[in-house]
Amino acid sequence: MPQRSTSGLHFGRTCGQRVKKVHLCTMSKVRQRSSEHASRPVVVGVTGGMAAGKSLVTRMFAALGAPTWDADSAAKRLYQTDATLQQATLDRWGPRIAKLDEDGRMVDVNREALAEVVFSNPDELAWLEAQVHPAVGRAFSAWLEDQPHTPVVIREAAILFESGSDATCDVTLTVEAPEALRIRRAQERARQLGQAVPSESEVRARLARQWTEAQRVSKADIVLRNGPKDAILPQVLAIWAQLTRESH
Repeated sequence: MPQRSTSGLHFGRTCGQRVKKVHLCTMSKVRQRSSEHASRPVVVGVTGGMAAGKSLVTRMFAALGAPTWDADSAAKRLYQTDATLQQATLDRWGPRIAKLDEDGRMVDVNREALAEVVFSNPDELAWLEAQVHPAVGRAFSAWLEDQPHTPVVIREAAILFESGSDATCDVTLTVEAPEALRIRRAQERARQLGQAVPSESEVRARLARQWTEAQRVSKADIVLRNGPKDAILPQVLAIWAQLTRESH
């Protein structure tokens, strides 16, 4: 079970023991990085359930000065730029999942068509993830090489643990909120974007395809609570102070 620290943060079991303060475990991971990684920035992986607030937390870290990298946005760009991924998806499903230019070349993926294929068939989804995740990992590594003079960078990913991307992180953080609140946030976000507002059952179906809160909490070094009575900014500031202190 997660435990509230004296700073108001929630932490699960990490480094084999229950911790009360972030520096007792998480910061020891920063200090004990291998010599291979000691010369690069501390990589903080940020994840969380749908509409829990992970992008909000990432923006807060960015405002504090951390370079940030969004895996979901990177994956979308790869469909436009990665010829290997484009060809693999075309070979697998044909032009119905592609947006083609006037010369018949793929310039992007048709996301609605692709979603119809992969979200109704677990085998197809697994195949797609096996193509996308390595490409995203290569893109992150290339980006990280261009961040040599900053102490901390943020890697945001909706499926940080599921994809194995947490292996590239020095510290992992999950943002959690009550499910009912997340459903309302997801509906409001769609409304603000001018998209079709999903029903409660549709949102729950999407949540069911993700890891549960318990699974994320069991893997994360740090758990931030973003419920109606939680102040998220003080939690982020406390973590930032610890990270920047230990990374120097």
